[in-house]
Order: sequence, then structure tokens, then C-alpha cells
Amino acid sequence: MIGLRSMRNTGGFAAAALLAIFAASAVVHATEGGRTVFVPRAVIYPGDVITSEALMERKLLVAPNNPPVFGERSEELLGKVARRTLLPNELIPGTAVKTPDLIKQGKTYKLTYESQFVSIIGVGVPLQSGSVGEIINVRNPDTGLIIKARIKADQTLTVDDQ
Repeated sequence: MIGLRSMRNTGGFAAAALLAIFAASAVVHATEGGRTVFVPRAVIYPGDVITSEALMERKLLVAPNNPPVFGERSEELLGKVARRTLLPNELIPGTAVKTPDLIKQGKTYKLTYESQFVSIIGVGVPLQSGSVGEIINVRNPDTGLIIKARIKADQTLTVDDQ
């Protein structure tokens, strides 16, 4: 009976020692592999533009060999528009934000086509909103034809060879 009690005490001591070792290694990992990410300070609703006041820094514990996390740089988020509701202190997935629309659906914009022989300038009505570099469907109000055009930074639409 005495031998059994001494084994139980030894087992408890070994478990406590093992627990102390794991706790010490967790503290070491916490100080080594941390990254800073930007998360919402309060709820950000769909359509809201993300500003620096709406974000705060949060420490994220990851292994050093993990790939970068979206939101580590504030430039990835500032000025973007929320596609869905972003909750406070939660990571922001890359698919939850988009660049603001430069071209609005239904408004009239300058539409250009250029080749080495001819240059055509007219107007077009986008059938969808979009941002710089996107290709969207545009209706020619005179003919009713629908063509694809690329959005340029100066708020014009350019028709590529189709």
C-alpha cells in the first residue's frame, strides 16, 4: 500500500513538471512568433469606407514560417469598402473588402476606341459599377449594343479589340 501511494505522488510530480515545461514553451512562442494585424475597432457595415479611426492593432500569434496574413499592413485596408459586416477585434479576410467603385452603373461616361488607323470617341452607359482595371459591360445608348470596356483611372471607358 505504501508503494502505491509513493507511485501516485511521483506521477503527480511528473505531471506538474511536464505542465511547467509546456507553460514555459508557450511563453517563449508567444514572445517569438507574434505579428501585428489591423482589425475593426467597432462594427463596419457593408458599403462603409475603412478609415484609420475604424482600425486598431491586434497581436496575432503565428508560427514564423506561416505566410503573411491579410491586414498586416494598413495600406491593404485603408480607403477600401467593406463588402460585408466586419466585426470588432476579428480578422478581416481579403475577400471582405474591395476598392471603391470609380464608375457607377447607369451614369453616362466617355467611351473610347483606338487602333493604329482609327480613333472613336462616344458615350456609354455602364451596366454595372466597377473600379480601375475592371472590364465591364457597357451599353451604347444610340445603338443599344452592349460591349465590354476597361475602366481607366480618369473615369473613362476604353474598348479593347473584340
